[in-house]
Amino acid sequence: MKDLANRQYEGQGNDRKYERLKKENGEEFPDIPRKKEPYIASKNLVEAVNDALYLRRPLLLEGEPGCGKTRLAYSVAYELGYPLKECYIRSTSRAEELLYTYDNIRRLYDLQEYKFIQSKSEEKLIDNSPELTDVIERKKYVELGKLGEAIQLSAESNIPAVVLVDEIDKADIDFPNDLLLVLDRLQFEIKEVKDWKYDALRGEEREVRKDFLPLIIITSNQEKELPKAFLRRCLFYYVEFPELEDLRKIIINHFKQELSPLFEVALARFVELRGKISWRKKPSTGEFINWLRLLEREGKNEEITDEELNKTQLGELPFLHTLVKNQSDRNALKQLI
Repeated sequence: MKDLANRQYEGQGNDRKYERLKKENGEEFPDIPRKKEPYIASKNLVEAVNDALYLRRPLLLEGEPGCGKTRLAYSVAYELGYPLKECYIRSTSRAEELLYTYDNIRRLYDLQEYKFIQSKSEEKLIDNSPELTDVIERKKYVELGKLGEAIQLSAESNIPAVVLVDEIDKADIDFPNDLLLVLDRLQFEIKEVKDWKYDALRGEEREVRKDFLPLIIITSNQEKELPKAFLRRCLFYYVEFPELEDLRKIIINHFKQELSPLFEVALARFVELRGKISWRKKPSTGEFINWLRLLEREGKNEEITDEELNKTQLGELPFLHTLVKNQSDRNALKQLI
């Protein structure tokens, strides 16, 4: 693809501008998002994404849960036509698993089965026993992780991908430290197989190879403080809750229509609700969209109108279970009545 250097993210929920990247045989990658992502990014967030694209440095995102950190990766991959590699981090995750796993247990079983078959073959009970070299071929026990797949694509086919490392703060504190060299060098070696490694830089300078390197988007909910050495290698952006006009655009993109009178009132009540009490857990954009879907259903059945919603006290708004997620916040709203 000759236009890789010119691909820029716009983040306004638009249709795809660029051709999807393809394999050498002309097939499209199955993990390129096909569905348009109705994501509205602020001007500063768009700038941060494009700066990360230009430098090919990881973009670390923090912000309230539900503010759209994870969906940004889908939006970027959709708009740019890149494959999307998703790494969802757990408390037990190890950094090496993002690169590859080696199935020692399956290899042991295969060797045991081979010995059994060999013994039966010697007793003339089984014909055509497999060759030992076929059984112990180490490469077949290697499975690349999502970050490993992205580095392989870049190293072998000059294909960039978007890599989502979601909720890195869930993992042990050693996890980001173990990723430091990989983020810097974008290369890794499979220790169990001699002379097998992938190098996205191909031994060249990052500036020369940058258009073919993966874009790594890392999200954090700030449950743990990340190491300074790790932060130094990343661009950082805090995803703020959307402004009123951006919320309007988000609604229009999700529901594919202009705001109805009911949605106009719902938007005003939601903004009022978020600013009224000291929340333990503020309702997010995603929860707001779910609330609107329920209001839309009731509006279609004529069970609620914009006038009724406007007159309803905040603590008695319909479907508060979609917005209020703990009893402390529920009690604070009741006190407003």
